[in-house]
Amino acid sequence: GMEAQTSSAPDVVALQPVAVVDHLAKVSSTKLLDLLVDGKPGGSQRVQVKQVQEMLSQLGPFVSQPGGSAANTTRGMAAGFHVSAGLIGALGNDEWGSMFRSGMEMVGVDTTRMRDVNGPTGRCVVLVGEDGQRTMRPCLSDAVRIRASELQLEDFRGAKVAVIPGYAFYGKDLVETSCRLAKQAGCTVALDFASFEVVRDFAEELDKVLHSGNVDVVFCNEDEAKQYMKEQTEDFAPFLQQIGQYVDTVALTLGEKGCLVKKKGSETFAQPASVVSKVVDTTGAGDLFEAGFLFGLLNNYAPKRCAEIGCLAGGAVVQNLGGEVVDGGWRWLHAQLYGELAQEVVRGSASVVQEELLQCYSLIHKKGRGVVYYGSARLKQDSPYWAKAMELGKGVAQLLRVTTWSGGGPGMMEAATLGASEAGYPIAGIRIQREAGTTVLSGKSYLPPEATVFCRFLSPRKVALVDAGVRQQELDRTAYIFLPGGLGTMDEFFELLTLVQLKKLGTKFAVPLILCNYNGVYDGLLQFLRSCEHHGTLNNQEISGVVICNTNEEIIHHLARFYGIDSMRNQT
Repeated sequence: GMEAQTSSAPDVVALQPVAVVDHLAKVSSTKLLDLLVDGKPGGSQRVQVKQVQEMLSQLGPFVSQPGGSAANTTRGMAAGFHVSAGLIGALGNDEWGSMFRSGMEMVGVDTTRMRDVNGPTGRCVVLVGEDGQRTMRPCLSDAVRIRASELQLEDFRGAKVAVIPGYAFYGKDLVETSCRLAKQAGCTVALDFASFEVVRDFAEELDKVLHSGNVDVVFCNEDEAKQYMKEQTEDFAPFLQQIGQYVDTVALTLGEKGCLVKKKGSETFAQPASVVSKVVDTTGAGDLFEAGFLFGLLNNYAPKRCAEIGCLAGGAVVQNLGGEVVDGGWRWLHAQLYGELAQEVVRGSASVVQEELLQCYSLIHKKGRGVVYYGSARLKQDSPYWAKAMELGKGVAQLLRVTTWSGGGPGMMEAATLGASEAGYPIAGIRIQREAGTTVLSGKSYLPPEATVFCRFLSPRKVALVDAGVRQQELDRTAYIFLPGGLGTMDEFFELLTLVQLKKLGTKFAVPLILCNYNGVYDGLLQFLRSCEHHGTLNNQEISGVVICNTNEEIIHHLARFYGIDSMRNQT
C-alpha cells in the first residue's frame, strides 16, 4: 500500500496542477481553418466540453494520451532515461482520469501522489498542422485540480528533484507552496515558466517565488524571456543576468537554435540544437529538454553535458506526433549520446538493454576511463597466474595512475583488480549476472557497490568495457590487457580486433592491446593468426596493434614507452 510506496520515493516528482488528456490529430491547413471557426491557428484558447466533442466528431482518427508538461517530462525521464519519476496532483473520477493514471503507470511513472477527486478530468484538443506547429484548445473549466492547502511535505520527501510548471500559477498559492515544501524536503527545485501568458498574467507572483530562494533551476523559452523583460529583443544576456541572481541555473531554450545556459559563478554558454532530419510535431520539445537536462543534473554532469542531453531529448520528441518519444527516437538519442557502438546495441534490443547501457556509461563517467583487464574466471588463487596478474594490476596502476576496469568476475579479473586496489588506485567493474565456469552468481564482490554495474545482457557489458578503454584525448592513458583466458576472453579479444579493423576503435588515438603470453599460454592463438595471414583471410596490418608480452616487466616497459613515461621514476 501507500507505506511501501513512500519508503522509496521517486528521484523526481513533478506537480501536475490539472491532469489533462490530450487528443492529438494531424490536420491539413484547410481542415484546420474549418475547425477553428473561432480564431487563428496556433496558440492556446480555452473551450467548453461541447466544443471539444464537436471538434473530435469532425476530426476523424485521433490519439488520446496523458498530457500536460509535468506528464511529458516525467514520462520522458522514466521511459528514456530510466529515472524513477512520479506525479503530484489530482485526477477526475471519470474515464479520462483512469486513462490518465493507467497511461502514466504503463510508462513507469508513479501516480500514488495523484488524488482521486469527484469531477471531470481536463482535456485538450491538439491540432498539429503540416508544418509541425500546434493549435491547442484546452477544456479545463470544471476540471478537478489540486489546491495549495492539500499539498504535504510527504509529497516531496525523499525525492532529489521537484519540477514545478508555471501553469500552477493558475491555482492560488500553488507554486509558492510547492516550491517551499520541496525545498524543505531537500529537493533541487526546478521552475518552468510554462508560457508567455503565464509570465504576463502572474508577473508579481513569479517574482515573489524567484526572490524566495526556493528555486534552484529555471527553464524558459525565448517568448517567455521576452515577456519577462517586457521587450522584443534577441539579446538575452540581461535576462540571464537578472534571473541568475536568484537561482543557481537558468536554461533558456531557443527552438532550432538550441539553448543558452547560465550557471552561478560561470559564463553563459550556448548549446546548438541537435540536427533532426524532419520535425513532425513540436509538442513537448521543452518538456523533454527538461527531462534530459534534469537527468544530467541527477548524475552530477557538468552543465554543458546537461544542456547537450536536453537538446538531444528535445530533438528526439519532435520526430513524431505528441509529447512522447517513440522507440526509434530513443534509439536515435542513445546513438547521439554515446556514439556508434551504443546505437548498434540499442537498435536490436528492449529498453532493459538501454537501461543497463545508461548505468554503465554513468559509471564510466564517474570513475574515468583506464586499463581494461580480460581473463578467465576459472583461474583462482591456486593458479600459477594469480600472483602474476595481481603484480601486473599493481604495476600498471602505479605506472598509468588511472582506474582499473574489468568484467568484475572472479579469477584473473579479480587478481588484477586487487593488485591495483592494494596499490591505492581506483577500481571499477561491469559484471554479468553469471560467469562461465562458475555455478552461481559469485556471492560477495571484491568491488565496492558504487563501483559496480550489474548487467543481465552481454551486449551492454561488452560495449561498456570497450568504452572504458577508449582514449578520447591525447592525454588519456588506457590499455586493453588480456590475461590467460578461455572462450569469453577470446570473444572480447576478437571483438576488439574487429572494431579496430572496422576503424570503430583507436582511429583517433591508438590504444595498446596486450596479450599476456605467460608460459606460452597464447602460442596457439598466435600460430592461428599467422595461419590466417598465410591463407589470406587476414592482413598483417589488422593485427599489427597487438603486442605480445611474456612477462610483466615487458608489459610495463611497453606501456611506459607507448605513453612516454619514465617507468623507474614512477615505481617509487
